[in-house]
Amino acid sequence: MQNIYKNIVIFIILLIIACSEGNTQKEIAFKKDAEIKIFTNDKEILFDVELASEPLKRMQGLMFRYKMEPNQGMFFTFEVIEPQSFWMKNTYLSLDMIFIDENFKIVQIHENAFPLREDHILSDFPAKYVLEILGGVSKKSGVEVGNIVQLINE
Repeated sequence: MQNIYKNIVIFIILLIIACSEGNTQKEIAFKKDAEIKIFTNDKEILFDVELASEPLKRMQGLMFRYKMEPNQGMFFTFEVIEPQSFWMKNTYLSLDMIFIDENFKIVQIHENAFPLREDHILSDFPAKYVLEILGGVSKKSGVEVGNIVQLINE
């Protein structure tokens, strides 16, 4: 229960910061922390990723990004394995959200999340990790539910 209250407080703080910054928010530059390899049926796909393991980094996510390369993304890690919820507030890029279980198996893909939407995107299955990449890249690359993911720390 304490974890829920802590997350609510962090969310409120970020919301206040986001609202107070208005349209003066500068773009956040990509910073590679690690690599993600996805094993499809016929190939391996490599993404450079930023890691979002801390609550503030997870809540910021890919907000205020105006460009990203097709081989880049953000890899979220969560302490609790449960259905994960995301939204697109202040996110200017269409994204594919790849939900991954504790065994690094893709359990769901939400394709082409619409930019700047505030409705929640909730996974249908419990997930411990989520990989966000540019919208349409998962389909174009052949990424599918059931593929295995490997995190390669730098």
